[in-house]
Amino acid sequence: MGVKLRLPRTFRSLVVSDEGQNSRWANADVLPVPKHEITYDWKAYAGYWLAVGFNTTTWSLGSSNLANGLDAGATIGAIAVGVVLAAFVAYVSGEPGIRYHLGFPMISRSTFGMYGSYFVIMVKCFVNFIFFGIQSYWGGLAANIVLSSIFPSFQNLENTIPVSSAITTKQLIGFIIYIVIFTSMMFIHPSKLSRVVWVSQAYVTITMVSLFIWAMSHNNGASFLGPSKTITSRQAPPTERSFRILQAISAVTGSWTGACIRQADWTRYTKTRSAVVANQLITGPIAGIVCATLGIAVTSAIANMYPGSLKGTTSVVWNPISLLSYLQTQDYSATTRAGTFFAGMGFFASQITINLVQNSVACGMDLASMAPKYIDVTRGSLIMCLVGYLIQPWRFVNQPGLFISVLNSFGMFVAPLAGINAVDFWVVRKLKWKIPDLFKGKDDNIYWYTAGLNWRAFASWSLTIWASFPGFVAAMNGKDYGIGWTRTFQVTWIVGFCGSGVLYYLICLVSPPPGAPYILQYLDEDPEPAIEGQSVSEEGAIQKHVVSSGATDLKAEQ
Repeated sequence: MGVKLRLPRTFRSLVVSDEGQNSRWANADVLPVPKHEITYDWKAYAGYWLAVGFNTTTWSLGSSNLANGLDAGATIGAIAVGVVLAAFVAYVSGEPGIRYHLGFPMISRSTFGMYGSYFVIMVKCFVNFIFFGIQSYWGGLAANIVLSSIFPSFQNLENTIPVSSAITTKQLIGFIIYIVIFTSMMFIHPSKLSRVVWVSQAYVTITMVSLFIWAMSHNNGASFLGPSKTITSRQAPPTERSFRILQAISAVTGSWTGACIRQADWTRYTKTRSAVVANQLITGPIAGIVCATLGIAVTSAIANMYPGSLKGTTSVVWNPISLLSYLQTQDYSATTRAGTFFAGMGFFASQITINLVQNSVACGMDLASMAPKYIDVTRGSLIMCLVGYLIQPWRFVNQPGLFISVLNSFGMFVAPLAGINAVDFWVVRKLKWKIPDLFKGKDDNIYWYTAGLNWRAFASWSLTIWASFPGFVAAMNGKDYGIGWTRTFQVTWIVGFCGSGVLYYLICLVSPPPGAPYILQYLDEDPEPAIEGQSVSEEGAIQKHVVSSGATDLKAEQ
């Protein structure tokens, strides 16, 4: 008689509670969104894109390139091109969410295979971990600003942490405060985040505009588009300048692509197509360009007013939160303390929001798709938080050049995924999914490919990554492997997105993926609609999330 294996009670207690309807490939967080959760209108998406556009990272995209050797005009042009390209990625990546109310994990399954999607999710989660850590560190710095403006003793707090840790006692205290407050916010369901986003975004927008007005008035109205001697003394030679412009475009698009590629995680909650598309193509780019321009303006003005802020390689002038700290050290008057208090609160709120909309929900949903029986969105978000805190994110952001390289590295890993996904959904399959197969782990599943892996997608991704990898290593360790590799890495987003898409299309021409000719099939149209043996026609959570989902409504409209 064989030994019967049972799941230990300890692990059974970890199973996600959902009326017993979870399976190896599905739970409530990855199935089509039910009607009562389809709550997002144009205001919700406007708030989302304002959060993506108006934040510390976008501000720093402009100002860090200014501090890295580009003039204001070139930087603004690069930002504009970058955000427009990112908006295009958002548009093509969000379509599955609009049509079928399914998120990014299902895109990964359809393109890379049922098991191959694990790889895609881990790559994207790796980016989420780093980006979340950076945003959390900046949130901790904002908490420091607030505390320093209230308590002079905190402003003068002695550092007791070794220099090798690359973080001070004050910064660690602020970081812990951010962790505690952010963790409590993670338990808000994604469908109910709209109001939180709007309140936070209104505050940080007012903060940034106020900082801009202050800088311009104290700089005697000097035009930030004019050359600044302090900044332009760092300008690169003409050839290097051209590639730095391309690098700026790549860095901007790379930093935004992480949010844009997973647009389906948010568009799945939409009531109408127009609510999504108008904000993707208009609100997002305008917000990004305006925010980056404000950062450039303030950086140029501060460099003119405080030349000492640019001394050394770790200049603080390009980061708005570090800039507030610098101003406190220069002038600790009551007026400065009051101004930095309100500005610090604005940036703190922004860091909470940006981590919720760009990292927490998306990464939680991705991890939930890997182990639906044991991980839901909240548990996945907690895992992301733990990893993001442990990677010591402060080591990535203290220099403008290194910060740009980190952002560029996001594009290197994620841009090929975006290119492959776009070509597979729009060109190869012509917007048609066999949705029941997205929840089946069987050989008759067209998305099973070869042992659950789509070799076409992996070959395209690997070949594209290879082109930029030597330059990436050189940027991280400071070694020189040749100017060609450096240049390729500087334009890594362009190489990754375009190169991977073309390669994947050519491979599919020679070896089409299974299932051709491709047809559209909804989950409730399956002749035997079941997920891991559970009938979708029976009473229960799976039936609730399929038959009453917005995907069925869209089908009726078509």
